[in-house]
Amino acid sequence: MKRSTLFILIYICSLQSIIAENIQYGLEFNSFEVIQELRTGLNLTPDKPFSFKKGFTLSFDFCFQSEHQRDFGYIFRMITQNGQYIDFVVNQTNLTLSHSENGIIAECSFEEINLDFDVYTSFEITIHPQKDSLNILIGNKEFFAKVASLTHFKTVNIVFGKSNRKRFLVSDVPRMLIKNISISNHRQERAYSWPLSKHIVDGVYDELKGRFASVENPLWILDKHAFWKKRVSFGMQNNPQISYDSKADHILFSDQTHFFVYDTKNHQLKNNKIMAGLPHSNRSNQMIYNQLTDSCYSYHFTLELGKDVVTFDTAKKVWNNHAFEKESVVDYWHHNRYISPADSCLYLFNGYGHHIYKSVVNKYNFSTKKWSAFNYKGDRISPRYLSGLGVVDDHRVLIFGGYGNETGAQELSTRNYYDLYQVDTKTMESQKLWEMPYQDNNFVVSNSMIVDTLSRCFYALCFSQQIYNNFLSLYKFSMDKPDYEILADKIPFKFEDIYSYVDLFLNQAKTELTAVTYSSVASESASEVAVYTLAFPPLQEKELYQKMQKSPSKLIIGCFLIVILLTGLGFMLYQQKKHTKEQSYSDDYEPITGIKPLYKRAEKQAIYLFGGFQTMDKNGHDITGEFSPMLKQLFLIIVLHTLKNGKGISSTMLRETLWYDKSEESAKNNRGVSMSKLRQIFELIGYIVLKKQNSLWVVEFGDEIHCDYYEALILMKRLKEGTNGEIKDLRRLLSIVSVGELLPNLQTEWVDPFKADFSNELIDLLFSLVKQNKPKLTPQEQVDLADAILIHDSLNEDALKLKCKLLVKMGKNGLAKKAYASFTKRYFLLFGTHFNDSFEQIVSG
Repeated sequence: MKRSTLFILIYICSLQSIIAENIQYGLEFNSFEVIQELRTGLNLTPDKPFSFKKGFTLSFDFCFQSEHQRDFGYIFRMITQNGQYIDFVVNQTNLTLSHSENGIIAECSFEEINLDFDVYTSFEITIHPQKDSLNILIGNKEFFAKVASLTHFKTVNIVFGKSNRKRFLVSDVPRMLIKNISISNHRQERAYSWPLSKHIVDGVYDELKGRFASVENPLWILDKHAFWKKRVSFGMQNNPQISYDSKADHILFSDQTHFFVYDTKNHQLKNNKIMAGLPHSNRSNQMIYNQLTDSCYSYHFTLELGKDVVTFDTAKKVWNNHAFEKESVVDYWHHNRYISPADSCLYLFNGYGHHIYKSVVNKYNFSTKKWSAFNYKGDRISPRYLSGLGVVDDHRVLIFGGYGNETGAQELSTRNYYDLYQVDTKTMESQKLWEMPYQDNNFVVSNSMIVDTLSRCFYALCFSQQIYNNFLSLYKFSMDKPDYEILADKIPFKFEDIYSYVDLFLNQAKTELTAVTYSSVASESASEVAVYTLAFPPLQEKELYQKMQKSPSKLIIGCFLIVILLTGLGFMLYQQKKHTKEQSYSDDYEPITGIKPLYKRAEKQAIYLFGGFQTMDKNGHDITGEFSPMLKQLFLIIVLHTLKNGKGISSTMLRETLWYDKSEESAKNNRGVSMSKLRQIFELIGYIVLKKQNSLWVVEFGDEIHCDYYEALILMKRLKEGTNGEIKDLRRLLSIVSVGELLPNLQTEWVDPFKADFSNELIDLLFSLVKQNKPKLTPQEQVDLADAILIHDSLNEDALKLKCKLLVKMGKNGLAKKAYASFTKRYFLLFGTHFNDSFEQIVSG
């Protein structure tokens, strides 16, 4: 017993220190378990190679997963401009570094460097191109090599895992993890650093200069701290019994016929048929694992002494009651349970049954085999169920939340509780630590909570008890004040009160949370059990991502281009001014700068699609650069589908359009990450929500958000219907669409139908208004209308005729000829042939 108690104390102490450990990060590589297209590649040089005239050092940490069984795989390939390369490869027993012309330059076995699976090993290679020599360090083993023609390695491309570079294609990728990539110059000054922790959707920026490295099919280890992974789901009989064996890190499940064991270390499920006996309950969860005796118990509240607790023999697969009638009444649904190492007794807290909420503590002594009941001393804990229990030490627990009322009678007013108590099982003294104000988003908590006393916090899965189609959210609460934050993503959960259950456990060895849920169907006597995992400590999704960056080199190039552009623009303005003075004698000359906007463009909280995609945040800053090409496409495809037809777009169509080259699971992961990134950007703009509606993704804008495309569609609809204020609506529409084409810089196949449909509808509408002369337009307004048409169809002959005729009629012959000359020039450039109609034919036709 002393050894068992010591084990429990060690467990509790180590549990408290887990948060102090570093968060897991790095890049995991898809290997031979998936097809070639889905394997992982990390390209440090997607845009241009590295250049170090006097040499450089590449270092990183790597490890192979225990599932590594293949004979061969590329860790990295370093390639010069003239086609030489250095490969670092692994087979079943060895690591090898080879040169394209000199063959093997370094090799060692796993045993030589004491390589263990799932443990990181350091690697470093220093290239001295002027000396034609290499220094290599693999783990604790050093190598030195002379390599001819090493001078070519002053400029290199570096790719880890899968490579798509022509002539250097690689699809043999080992089951590996990489982190802490660093490149230093010849003076050992770090030039680039990729820890491979925070990232963006399709790659990662180095933390020193913002240099971008692209990643294909990534498995970011940091993401495991924010995204639950569903490990297994299986069917059992109604209301299975669940407990956690913290000694072996097993989750135990029992119904009347089977005893399942889920190993949280290797994520394997074992199904054992019960050979004899039954657990006591097929209702409330009344099974618990006792670490002190290494036994699994099923307990009963109403049986005669000695028969109310039974044991499961894991070797014989037998419950030792042998003949027992199933429990007919349940008085303690959703109670909390705990075995104290201090006195080796079982403590049961709160519960619900027969329309009564309970606040009593039931205690079972395994030595005397007797039950006793206690009321809390100190601060009163109101009767409740659906509360959570977390272990502080060997005799103190936390009890948080729940649902009930002050009297315990269900027919009186019930409420959610958001109060935290510490209970000492030695004295039954309860101390109220804090109470949160009543929450608008009502929630209750998982049966078990994870307590971290060093960080003074605890974790619980929370959900609304008033909703059937539910979600579980992981909350982190402070132990000292009523504060909390929501972490990770959500777990789907169907809640039907006493026919549902959720629990939360922690595997210390793997520092991984495990969530267990079941939902029962009473009429079918069946339950669906699901197991999910999350790396510990958990994070919010926003903590995964780097801010979009621009490397200094790109900024320099951008500034240089801006200077050139401004210089050219100044010269053009000077020439235009000079030309205007020279032609001032012409009676029909009138400079036209295009249609002047009849309304002021929104400077804040705006999304523009005409003339190019642009977004403005709450403070009036242009944040268009926050949208990567993929984020921009994902956002726009949902916007266009929503606003055009009011329906939205399905997940299937999203995958087929944006992630056609990925599996359904990979596409789903990419979509989830991209959606999360978009939500972060939307926080800068205002209320913009992407949500599922009738199985379709749609966008919803708040009233404060301005979108020019949305407004243009509304104005076109009103003009078609002939509502009041037509001339005002037309002027406003012309000022919007005359900014430019719809998304001119987005050149992708899926957007073309939207552009074409909008242009056709706009042009048909505008010509219809001219033909009907409704609203009545001035000649200049008709010219503006023709210009708007030519912006969206630069070779529209009818718009040219309308414009030229009107300008001639207005006495502006010179402008009419310039419009004709500009049109015919574009026509020749596009079709390679001259426009058939002469200017005279255009104005007289």
